[in-house]
Order: sequence, then C-alpha cells, then structure tokens
Amino acid sequence: MNPRARQLILFLVAIVLLAVLASGVEWGRLAEKLREARPAPLLGAFLLTLLFPVLNMLRWESVLLANRVRVRRTRLFAITMACWPVGTLTPGKAGELLKGLAVKNRQIGLGSAIAERVIDVAVLGAYGTVLGAVYQNRWAVLGGLFGLGAATGVVLFGKVLATVLQGRKIGEKLEGFLAVFPRLVAQPQLLLACVLSSGLNWFLSMLQLYLLLMAFGATVPLGFICAILPAATFAGLVPITPAGAGTRDAALLFLGAGVIDPAALLASSIVYTLLGYFFLGACGLPFLHHLAPQAERKRRK
Repeated sequence: MNPRARQLILFLVAIVLLAVLASGVEWGRLAEKLREARPAPLLGAFLLTLLFPVLNMLRWESVLLANRVRVRRTRLFAITMACWPVGTLTPGKAGELLKGLAVKNRQIGLGSAIAERVIDVAVLGAYGTVLGAVYQNRWAVLGGLFGLGAATGVVLFGKVLATVLQGRKIGEKLEGFLAVFPRLVAQPQLLLACVLSSGLNWFLSMLQLYLLLMAFGATVPLGFICAILPAATFAGLVPITPAGAGTRDAALLFLGAGVIDPAALLASSIVYTLLGYFFLGACGLPFLHHLAPQAERKRRK
C-alpha cells in the first residue's frame, strides 16, 4: 500500500475512534470541558512539553558516551527533533536510521537507539507495575509487567533473536543493541544517567496529564496518573492510529473508570496527544527536512 494512503487510513481510524469515545462521554460535556479550561494549568502542561526533547537527547547521549562516542549536543538535539515526526507517523520504523547519522559506526548508531528504547520501556513498565500495585489496579499492573517483560526479553534473548532474524533489518538492529548495551551496563554512572533521564521524562509526561486534568476540572492523585499512564501508553503502541490517538484515549478511559470524570479525562488525553506528539512532531519537521536526505544517502551505502 502507498505510504501516504496508509497514513490517511490511520488518521481516519483515529478520528473514528475519537468520535466514538466522544459520543460515549457526551459531546456536550466534552465541548464544555474544552471551552471552560483553566489557562494556568494548560500553560504549565505546554511548558513541560518543551523539556521532553532535551531529556530524550540526554538519555541518548548517555548511551553514546558509554560507547566512547561524542557528538555535539546541537547535532544530537537536531536528530532527536527530526525523529519526532517520524515516530509520530511511523512509530519505530525510521527513527533509528536517523540516529544512525550521529556516528560513523552504523552498528553503534542503530544499537544506541534500540538500547535507549529498551531502557525507556523498562522504566515506564516499572512505574506501572509499582504504582498499579499501590492503587490496586490490576490492569495497570499487567500493563507495567508487559513493558518490563518486553524489555527483559530483549536483554535476555537478544542474541537468540539476532541469530534467528539474521539478514533482516530487525536482526541488524539487535546486533547493534548487543554491541552497545553491555558497554552501557559496564559503566554504572552512565547507565544511571540514562535511567534517570528516562524516569524524569516519564514523570513530567505524567505530570503534564495531571495538569491537563486540573485544567479541565478533574481532581485525581498524581500517583494514580503515574499508575495508569504506562498501560495506556503501551496500548497506544498498537499500530492502528498515528501516535496512538484513539487507542491510548480508550485505554485511559477504561483504566480511569470510576475514578476520573470521563469527559475531563478524554479532553485531557486529546490535548496530551496534541502537545506531546503532534506539536513536537510539527516542530521537528524542519529538522527532518534537513536531515532526511543524509539518512537516505547513508541507507543506500
């Protein structure tokens, strides 16, 4: 299928899902929440968005430094931003290629992208597992365990998977991960920096959703948001909509049922997606336009 046609279909699926969810919580109440939003928490949520690319860049830099690769932060930031629209529209399919531009060694470039992703999934899974247990939400716990299990599986069985998938693109990425990850583990300070960058990034993302809920008139403990967002995020990875729009919203409504006002939660979830994915994706387009030709030339070599 033509990539543009596929993206159009994904957007249409997202719109249909959101329309179904909105009708389920009553359009009138959703419109009321959006119309009466409090500006101060909205501004705070927006400002937090600006920190996400920086923390993503610092996480990636820790992995590269563990592999004795130094890259100017301006370039690291440019590639991080260029990955945002790619990750929003085609999650996980081309971002690694752009990050491969950062270093001369393609294996380290690809491996560093996979290594930071594995750590990111593990950290998010830990949030869901621990706080899901605290709030006695079994679905949040299961979502967290899914993330922890996926990350652990790559670490423990990466060599086997790389052998089985040898000759394929995913096999090449796993070989890069196997070359990069042990060096990161061997340097605890850089591993800790990577984990802390990821942990802070996710905490601020959860704080952003908390502020959005405040803006739309819902009062809920921040810890509960930290418990349910991981499972909803993993649900959003199902590749049926761009940036998880619709699927993540549905998961949040399910996980927050009986605790959070559904109209406020849906309004918050929609704005959360717009800020953290589509806004940053739009900001990353100029960077992508500049770097994509270089990535294409490197891919053909």
